Amino acid sequence: MLRFVALSCLALARAQSLPVPEAGPVSAELVEADRLYFHRHQGANLEDSIALLERALQDRRDDPALLWRLGRGLMRRGERLASKKEKLAVFVRSEELCRRAAAAAPRDAQAHYWLGVAMGRRGQTQGLLRSLFLIEPLRREMRAAIEIDPRHGGAHLVLGQMLLEIPGWAGGNKKEAVRELETAAELEPDYAPHLTALAQAYMAVGERDKARAALRRVLAIEHPADPGEYDDNVREANEMLGKLGS
Repeated sequence: MLRFVALSCLALARAQSLPVPEAGPVSAELVEADRLYFHRHQGANLEDSIALLERALQDRRDDPALLWRLGRGLMRRGERLASKKEKLAVFVRSEELCRRAAAAAPRDAQAHYWLGVAMGRRGQTQGLLRSLFLIEPLRREMRAAIEIDPRHGGAHLVLGQMLLEIPGWAGGNKKEAVRELETAAELEPDYAPHLTALAQAYMAVGERDKARAALRRVLAIEHPADPGEYDDNVREANEMLGKLGS
């Protein structure tokens, strides 16, 4: 079960890195924050994005678009920290910000999505017992995101990972996992984590050729949706292909 939580949290942390269309116009400030975030593998871009959002939040404390973006950035910061205590403090604040975003904008799919991400990261850091209690709340936030935006690939990804990793008595179903992950990959074909997760699901149901095909699609992506993660995605795909004997 802990393996499920770890994998699902990895999916969460990666999965909605993707930009999602918003209901209203996006300010130049948010565009710049997103640009820095999506190139967080370069220099101090992640910290610059966080600083920009922190400054903006001083004047607009209840702006949901600022809140979930800052929560997203802080989660990335937390992933880079070595100390469990420091990680937990960052993830707790991230969850608080995302919860405020979801309360301020209950029809914002990203707010619900990132609230689920934050809960997962916090639970993973606190350990197995806390993580077990997060399955239903996490699933609820993903379903809320999909109800608002059926094309939210990240939420389909996380639900697929959950269905794949949790035992049947808790609602797991490998065939349904494949369907969720196929949906995620169809909605966002240039988002590599959908494809590596889909390959894992295909392997779980004995479809090794389909798994290889999904992994080769990762290597063929010309314009990755999240450049900040793509090098890691390629390494993962190559490792999986090696294990498959291709």
